[in-house]
Amino acid sequence: MPGLSVLFYLLSIAAAYLLRLSYLGWFGPYLFACVIAVPIFCLLLALPAMLSVKPEISLPETIGKGDSAALRITFQGASFLPLCRAVISAEIENRFIGEHWRFHGECRAPSDEEIVIPLPTEMCGVLRCRVTLLEYRDLLGLIRIRRELPALRPCTVLPHPISPENPPDLDDALESSPSYQPKYGGGFSEEHDLREYRPGDPSNSIHWKLSSKADKLIVREALERENNEIFLILERVGREDRGLEVLFWLSCELCRKELPHTVVSDRCYEVHNEADTIRAFQALLSVPMGVPCRADTSRARCVFWIRDGEVFLS
Repeated sequence: MPGLSVLFYLLSIAAAYLLRLSYLGWFGPYLFACVIAVPIFCLLLALPAMLSVKPEISLPETIGKGDSAALRITFQGASFLPLCRAVISAEIENRFIGEHWRFHGECRAPSDEEIVIPLPTEMCGVLRCRVTLLEYRDLLGLIRIRRELPALRPCTVLPHPISPENPPDLDDALESSPSYQPKYGGGFSEEHDLREYRPGDPSNSIHWKLSSKADKLIVREALERENNEIFLILERVGREDRGLEVLFWLSCELCRKELPHTVVSDRCYEVHNEADTIRAFQALLSVPMGVPCRADTSRARCVFWIRDGEVFLS
């Protein structure tokens, strides 16, 4: 369907033609010729820029909740006659909460200006941005050249790490009766057990002093803690993403203590450092919030339940 500019141009040609038929002086044919020639002249001026200007899009990969950020579109390769306009339409979807935003903007001097689309960062979630329309138009808007843009990587709005009102004592919470098992592959361990030598045991594990007293070979068997898993289960987010903020704080605190743990939401995410925490949140916030998946916590060292921004132990 033709746009308003095309319809207005066709009406202008019809009006000029009727004037030419009704007015027999020199002005009628002159006006009719100008109405036809002016759009062609404007197109010739704008066409070099319409063909040479290339868009570049910048979008941050992660941002903090409430921080200022934007999708920016700049234009490179300016022509010596940059007489064109750039029109853009975009859609933004928060995958975690399911909200959508639409944007429509225009840049009248693409070589000198940029199009800035503010990102909604009031709530956490993965923002999927999609440019649905980008086209260049001449000054009259009669000729349009559409450009296809590659798919944009998602942008994740991460929560800020904020402790709950009554933060748990992590050192006390992590204290539990240890259960040890032989360390796979042997090696050094602060915890060890003494047993008789078995064929295949490495010689450096032999306790020579005790062996000389017992008249038989005694070895140190390295042990590792069996119930060493820590689970962070996000049960309810609560208002204003309080559960996400507390979960992020708790995961970062455990990373500072160099304690690997598992974040449980739509599925389980293994976390060993703060980079893993960010990757876990990027995956967690890319799907709608639902009931946490099942996790085997029967032999867990500690289980933290996050409900509405509060931490409960079990």
